[in-house]
Amino acid sequence: MDKISKLIAVLSLLFNSFVYADEFQFVDSTFCPFVCDPNAEGKEGFVIEILRDALATEDHTINFTIVPYKRALSLVRNGEAHALPAIYSEDAPDLTVGKSVIGIGNNHFFVRHDSEWKYTSIDSWQHITIGVVDGYTFSHPQFDRYLAKQKNALNSKVVFISGGNNYRRLLTLLISGRVDAILDDSAYIQYELQRLHAENSLSSMPPIISVGALSKGQHVVAYSPKHPEIAKMLMSIIDPFVIELYETGKIDVYLSRYGID
Repeated sequence: MDKISKLIAVLSLLFNSFVYADEFQFVDSTFCPFVCDPNAEGKEGFVIEILRDALATEDHTINFTIVPYKRALSLVRNGEAHALPAIYSEDAPDLTVGKSVIGIGNNHFFVRHDSEWKYTSIDSWQHITIGVVDGYTFSHPQFDRYLAKQKNALNSKVVFISGGNNYRRLLTLLISGRVDAILDDSAYIQYELQRLHAENSLSSMPPIISVGALSKGQHVVAYSPKHPEIAKMLMSIIDPFVIELYETGKIDVYLSRYGID
């Protein structure tokens, strides 16, 4: 190979490295242990750790920004961000999703220990006031329809919260008696309860217990439809990485850091 050919080859490698070693914008609210605020928790959440490691296999990085959930959806829909790290596909059917499931959700009702209510049937939730995060669905068609109806009801029996610190605020609603029950992924609620215990913030608070599982859901990475080629490229990296983690059991390396069995 002559000197000119060698120079072209070197420049080509440098150019390709520059073009393909990119930083991608991911946005979401926090729902530890999946996605955490490192300033508060000292770690980013196992989903963000997985995504960082996946993209690093191709020398890419992610710039993850914490924003309120509805704002995150808007940014991804409009193409101002490339992806949400973990969401039920039913929550945003207009976004692009791949083939991998990055986490399983277990949606439970929680009440104060002195409550007599338990989730026993499809219509049992109609007799209580429930707190949920605004914009979430729960992979349960009847309950999701109930939420949609209550959203516009004059005397709604559902309290919808939005913004930051969602799970602490849900627990505050429950402890104060403003709602009879709250509903969300048991991992998030239990994690927030553990954090409150660690802060000695529960010394005068009543115990909070689960009184029934409503549904299971699948968390997926959701990509902006405004950037189809980038979405395709990211899925080609993230999907096989995540699938291999679960098939080989290597997912436990990530989960164990957050006390998840």
